[in-house]
Amino acid sequence: MKGLCRSLFLFALAVGTQQGACQNLVYTEPSIAACPAVPVAVAAAKTVQRGAPVSGNVRVTCDFDKGSYTVSLNSSDPDAVFTPKTFLVNFGRIVGNGAYTVRFSTVGLHSVSATITSNMGSPVASGHFASAVSGFNMVQP
Repeated sequence: MKGLCRSLFLFALAVGTQQGACQNLVYTEPSIAACPAVPVAVAAAKTVQRGAPVSGNVRVTCDFDKGSYTVSLNSSDPDAVFTPKTFLVNFGRIVGNGAYTVRFSTVGLHSVSATITSNMGSPVASGHFASAVSGFNMVQP
């Protein structure tokens, strides 16, 4: 599923369309021309059974080239479980492939976000992560 999700995401980027099968967090910073545009959120949240894995990807294509950063994933569901929960970005490159899985535990509408922490005195990254997927509606299995 992760490979399919990544392939669909790259295809959607190539043709300029939105796809909602996965949660893809893309770093964007309006003041940097090399950064991608902020993805437009889809109208409806994706319905997923509670506890089912939802795959996603963290993507960095601009900025972050001045040091080391930690990207931490968060959810509006306090009991959500991420695998992995954090990613290291060193001098513009994410360590690993950026793929993650989240399992939501609480029924209801939830979202995923990412925070950026500068490591070892690196300058602050002033952009943010955004996604075309607006959220996930967890339902009972």
